[in-house]
Amino acid sequence: MSSGIQKSSVAIIGSGPAGLMAATVLARAGVSVDIFEKKTGPGRKLLIAGSSGLNITYDSPVEKFAEFYTGPRDFFDQLFREFSSEDWIKFIENLGIATFKGTSRRYFVETMKASLLLKAWTSELDRLGVRVHFDQELVDFSTAAGGGGVVRLRSGSSGEESVHEFSAVCLCLGGGSWEKKENPLRWPEIFMRKGMQFVPFQSSNVGFQVAWPEKLLTEVEGQPIKNVVLESSRGKRSGDLVITSYGIEGTPVYFAGIEGVVYLDLKPDSSVEALLEKCERVRENLSPMRRVKKVLNLGEGALALLFHMTSPSDRGDLRQLVSLVKRFPLELLARQPLTESISSSGGLSWNEIGVDGYPLMLRRKPGVFVAGEMIDWDAPTGGFLIQACVSQGVSAGRQILKYLGMNASRDK
Repeated sequence: MSSGIQKSSVAIIGSGPAGLMAATVLARAGVSVDIFEKKTGPGRKLLIAGSSGLNITYDSPVEKFAEFYTGPRDFFDQLFREFSSEDWIKFIENLGIATFKGTSRRYFVETMKASLLLKAWTSELDRLGVRVHFDQELVDFSTAAGGGGVVRLRSGSSGEESVHEFSAVCLCLGGGSWEKKENPLRWPEIFMRKGMQFVPFQSSNVGFQVAWPEKLLTEVEGQPIKNVVLESSRGKRSGDLVITSYGIEGTPVYFAGIEGVVYLDLKPDSSVEALLEKCERVRENLSPMRRVKKVLNLGEGALALLFHMTSPSDRGDLRQLVSLVKRFPLELLARQPLTESISSSGGLSWNEIGVDGYPLMLRRKPGVFVAGEMIDWDAPTGGFLIQACVSQGVSAGRQILKYLGMNASRDK
């Protein structure tokens, strides 16, 4: 076994938010840390996500934050008590990056650029003595005979492999989205070879295909359907949608979209009866469709749905038409692929994770921890994804310190 790295150090595999945060916690406690990243630079998905404005978290009471996540509720309840949105904002501001809260209750970095946050963060890690090794892909891992973890790594450019032993290992391998050049991902096979349960990745926070009539697209492709509520078996979500050439995009469909029929409330602030009364007060002898257009203040996208995706009998009955304004059925077809999605659901099963006192340690591989989007959980956009990743990074770092018999620095 060859290694130029001290056995007393900890290996972090992956340089996304979870990996960077785990490294920060460990390094601040005095642990020697090495980060291994298969790409040629750190935080690639963080840069992609923050290319047009980086959502860092969401304004929600800590006791309600876990409601936005799939996965074990008790785990997420404890996770956000351990490292909350307030803690994350404080951490960023301590790096010298200002933040602000938008009208949507989402928090942003003031510059709206992920690159500046990433630069400040990696500079802090460099100051703490963390070593970062690029072009190093995980090939295999195991538990060391005397405790801790062993990793086999391969250089993507040379093909050379090396094996290193550490006091502990934290795998932060990321989710399945935005990996156009590696489809399918290679790392899940490592776990499946070991007989571990893996839930196949599925695109999440992504648009759905819709069979739009050609005339509708001609009129309103690229137009928003503003201030709607989308309802499905996954729940309800308000916001704006956008009609695209292939289907529909936007936060409501990201959060509550399913394959099949969903329902849109195009006027969520009014009841059917209130809308009907408003339409009936029109004195001109107008058709139901023209009455709706005249007084309900619907945008072009919503009006196009009502005109092009309803039957003549529906459009000829005012009550029925108004009912459709409040509960418009829209059939969503296939999701857009993983390569187009903001995030992914699926990943390493929770059945493989958690030992007494170490919620993020692999049950079959003591000394090996996991964190971030590689685990089977999901959340909507708007700061929830990165919040869970950094919170898991903090938790994993502190669990590793406990495993090593050390105390965590509480400096957030």
